[in-house]
Amino acid sequence: MCQNWFVKDQGTRRGPVGARRDDITSSQRVQIAIEVLSPHRLWGRISRLAEEYSISRQTAYEIAATGKRVLVAGLEPGPHGPQATEKAVWVDRNRLVRGTVVLTEAGVSQRDVAFCLEELLDTALSPSWVNAELAKVEETALLVNGQWQPGMAETLSGDEIYSNGSPNLLLVGNDTLYIYALTRQPGCDGETWGCVLMEAPNHSQFASDGGKGLAAGAKVAEVKVHQLDWDHLLRPLWGQVTRLERQAYAALTAVEERAAKFDQSTTPKRLAHHLAVWERLSVEAEEKVVCYDDFFQIAQQVDAQFALIDLESGQLQDPVAGAERLRDLGRQLQGWNGRIYDKLSSNLINWAEGLFSYQSVLNETLSPLFEQWAAPALHALCRIWQIEADQKRHPLPLLERQARQTRWEESLDEAATLLEPEQLGGAWNALRKVLDRSWRGSMLAECVNSLLRPVLDGRKHTDQGCLELFRFLHNVRPFKRGKRADHSPAQLAGINVPDDPLVLLGLAPKVSI
Repeated sequence: MCQNWFVKDQGTRRGPVGARRDDITSSQRVQIAIEVLSPHRLWGRISRLAEEYSISRQTAYEIAATGKRVLVAGLEPGPHGPQATEKAVWVDRNRLVRGTVVLTEAGVSQRDVAFCLEELLDTALSPSWVNAELAKVEETALLVNGQWQPGMAETLSGDEIYSNGSPNLLLVGNDTLYIYALTRQPGCDGETWGCVLMEAPNHSQFASDGGKGLAAGAKVAEVKVHQLDWDHLLRPLWGQVTRLERQAYAALTAVEERAAKFDQSTTPKRLAHHLAVWERLSVEAEEKVVCYDDFFQIAQQVDAQFALIDLESGQLQDPVAGAERLRDLGRQLQGWNGRIYDKLSSNLINWAEGLFSYQSVLNETLSPLFEQWAAPALHALCRIWQIEADQKRHPLPLLERQARQTRWEESLDEAATLLEPEQLGGAWNALRKVLDRSWRGSMLAECVNSLLRPVLDGRKHTDQGCLELFRFLHNVRPFKRGKRADHSPAQLAGINVPDDPLVLLGLAPKVSI
């Protein structure tokens, strides 16, 4: 609590009547108030204080009265538990512009931005003002994005997203999640996306979801390694497993319910009816259970090819054998009835080689590690990494879990006999750093697009400026959790970003009072 204390001199001491005594410090005023308010104050102490500080007796009493009010107000007991602290905010044009940018980043439409600022800051703004200020900020974001040159080489992933009938292409770094490109184009043909990919920084691998436009663009840009996305294969695969399991359980439940009705029946006609229905439901349930079991076996075999490491050898999966295995599983599904099976069969057959394209880049990245440490030791550590990765992806049956735990311990013992303790830790950290990277798809690009979608949906009209502002804000915002926590994509890419990144858009820091 802040108080301005004024000294009213009565003319019996120094100074003119009503003059402010700023030369008396706050600590001196506190001492005056304490001595005047003390119940053990000696007779004549007020006069001595007035003479010591060259003030009147009345002024000393007024300082004491003010001090008492401050103490009573400051020591008033408040509510228990954490409470929101009160803070005065200076509302000026800069704060309004900053609020406009942040609300737009959160996906609020221009009209709703004006509504929010009026409700929060008691300042009425028009949508046209919001649009004009955003246009200025977007133009600055375009310049800043063009000036930044990341100094880190990494693999890229891309994904298309449509807004207002126009396609947008996003290119994201798989290690930093830095947006290298976010562009709107009139078409999504191979020539258009190929030109965008050619302008991207040099990269060893580009991953996409297998769309025709991006696939054609990768050919035009002569991308050396075009990796197809495993998630677009495994997600519908395991989704169908879940549906078939639900259908099988529902069919078994229907059989049990019909059996209960049969037991409750007493007339011959009802018994005959329930028996006939029960027999039909039993046949249908058996068919659905068999269908689920067969498809689950196929899904497990497909999923096994997703692993980076072969557990038997500790080496990378054989891409030729893996692709042939996927094609064989795709041919098995050709006889199944249903559009989902036709789609899965087509993807398994046509995507087989593209799903293993990452192998050449990963093998090249691992080569220096095998030159530094013994290959058998690294193979054992690779098995450990794959066992731990599988445990995170799917819950395993108890017996298989126990068998893998035994193999994990045997692999650790093998690595420990081949490497010194300090070498073992260094080899494991280096290997895990490589294998933990995103190698098998474009999921990271699609995650970023899921953040972009609310921004695009919140604007009736979107243009390149809107995309440039989103790109800037995404690149400078630190991650709140995960392995990249407390670092922004730009920082991970080697770019210096101030603590208040909005100053790069020409905005001043926030002012509070």
